[in-house]
Amino acid sequence: MTLVRSSRWRARGEMSSRYGLCLRVGFVVTFILSFQFGLTAAFPQPRHGDVRCSENEFLCLNGRCVSAEVLCNGSDDCNDQSDEQNCSVSGCGPHEFLCSNSTVCISRYQLCDNHQDCTSGADESGDLCEKRALQPESCGELDFLCGSGQCIELQSACDNFPDCSDSSDEVSCDQNECLEANGHCSHYCWDLPLGYECACPTGLELINHFICEDVDECRNPDLCDQICVNLPGSYTCECSQGYQKEPHAGTCQAAGEEPFVIVTNHGDIKSINVNRMEYLEIADGLHSATALSMDITSSTIFWSDDIHHGIFRKSVDQNRKDIRQILGDVQSPGGIAVDWIYSHIYWTDSRARTLSLATVDGLKRKTLFSTNLKEPTAIAVDPQSGCLYWADVGEPAKIETAGMNGVGRRILVSIGIEKPTGIALDYIKKRVYWVDSNLHKLFYTDLNGLYHSVFHSPKYLANPFGLAVFEDRAFWSDVDGKAVYSINRFREANVTVLAQNLTEPRGLVVFHRLMQPIVQNWCVEERAACEYLCVPAPYTEQHYTCLCPDGVIPIRSGHTCEKETDSGASSRERDDSASSRNDLNQLDAVSVGIIALIVIMLGFVMCCAAVHWQMIVGRVKTSSFCSVHLNAENSTNCSGQRTDSISQQFLLSE
Repeated sequence: MTLVRSSRWRARGEMSSRYGLCLRVGFVVTFILSFQFGLTAAFPQPRHGDVRCSENEFLCLNGRCVSAEVLCNGSDDCNDQSDEQNCSVSGCGPHEFLCSNSTVCISRYQLCDNHQDCTSGADESGDLCEKRALQPESCGELDFLCGSGQCIELQSACDNFPDCSDSSDEVSCDQNECLEANGHCSHYCWDLPLGYECACPTGLELINHFICEDVDECRNPDLCDQICVNLPGSYTCECSQGYQKEPHAGTCQAAGEEPFVIVTNHGDIKSINVNRMEYLEIADGLHSATALSMDITSSTIFWSDDIHHGIFRKSVDQNRKDIRQILGDVQSPGGIAVDWIYSHIYWTDSRARTLSLATVDGLKRKTLFSTNLKEPTAIAVDPQSGCLYWADVGEPAKIETAGMNGVGRRILVSIGIEKPTGIALDYIKKRVYWVDSNLHKLFYTDLNGLYHSVFHSPKYLANPFGLAVFEDRAFWSDVDGKAVYSINRFREANVTVLAQNLTEPRGLVVFHRLMQPIVQNWCVEERAACEYLCVPAPYTEQHYTCLCPDGVIPIRSGHTCEKETDSGASSRERDDSASSRNDLNQLDAVSVGIIALIVIMLGFVMCCAAVHWQMIVGRVKTSSFCSVHLNAENSTNCSGQRTDSISQQFLLSE
């Protein structure tokens, strides 16, 4: 019994010692990590600017460190003149730079030009170039910078009378720098009474004061009507397919039939020949014809009617009087646009605040957008790129774009815009034009949202509505002016009045086959077997997307449709997933550090708990062994190894 009791107390002592040691180590390590984490957050590492100067640097009197290569270079790099003190007088001129460790002088124009002119590379040193970038010379372009820091008139230099206090304006006046290596100019070098300058031939521009490079004239977006081709030292304007260059003006004119403008006029729809300004009436007896679009291939026009709350269609043939309503239940149609490639029609509804599409026969219909629309108005489509564009006059007013399948929606213009009422596309130059009835202006933007003002007139743009662009001209209708106008959209010109004394001109299109170019139909090309609608998809590899009716979603294949069983649940799941991702993204470095400390502490606590549990189990087992009468075999097992069956027996007896 004594042997067993002694073993028990030794085991208990060993366990207690291990337990205490584990706790002490855990808390010490946790304290060290917490202290180090706190020091790191509170006291960041010293920055490079706080260290002492290196062997290759000069210590200024004010404590700054500058490169040794900028000593005695005529520039106050220390900001206290200490790097320019005790310098020997060099033979360099006031516009020259003395290379370090030599007597070579180079022009100050050669400093920091990405070309090493000094053998030592002092003219391209990082400290020197950073200094010049942060502290440009204070003298103006027509002034001369003296070595003393003064500024005098440039014409006063080299006039045989010293105007600088150090006479630096009369140094190196008769030197012709162009005689040596052409002044390092790539083309022309002009010697001046003081210094020299480089020049370039026509079509080239000067880069870094020495090198002439080709001027890209095509950077001017309005230089050519359609296509600009840059040439070495020049450029040329070309026309797109179907257009030919006018020999005198050099503009691109449409080949073939004459274009004519079609405009809705409240109770009728008129056609106006652009060249002869002849009026023809296409439809009459209407109630409130407003927005207008067309399909050139079928010679059909489409318009909306505010009174009948629908969209109608008719052939442009005057002999045909068949007017057909293709869509009803359109509360307040703001704008319509026909996709002439995929045979769809898109429209906005300002009262329902939606943007929708349907087949041109009106049999299949789909709502694309029903959120974040305030008062959508005009709309335009580009089947080639698969994108659509629309205006919204709500607060805030904006121009938006998205794929014709409803994907990739984004705001194109939202600044400098108040009431965009008409919108049109230039398919050749990739531009979006619009008129603003509050600002009385005509604008255009590229596809990146960089916009420009084209024309401003409170008289001719009093209350514009419809808009179209064709060739080099822009056409629009004005409700207050009761007229249709046009203007050259590339060059300043007078406004042309195409029609006046109208009733209420609103929707407007230019009817010509080049207004709707024939492009690839991906639904036909890739033999898409969509059950409901097939539309172009600009952001997918297969170039098309199948759409289903409202309230119905496509099945996994994407071509057929099935009813949505629990849209609310799936929407909530998507919202929860998005919320979880946002919460994870909001974890910063401090949060991660705190979590790491907590994990470490939990690890040590679990370790100590395991040791403590082992001590308890050992005490229980030892007590059990000592409370029974042991035979010789069991005594041996108690002091040495125990079998699993014996251990389980005593644990269960407890």
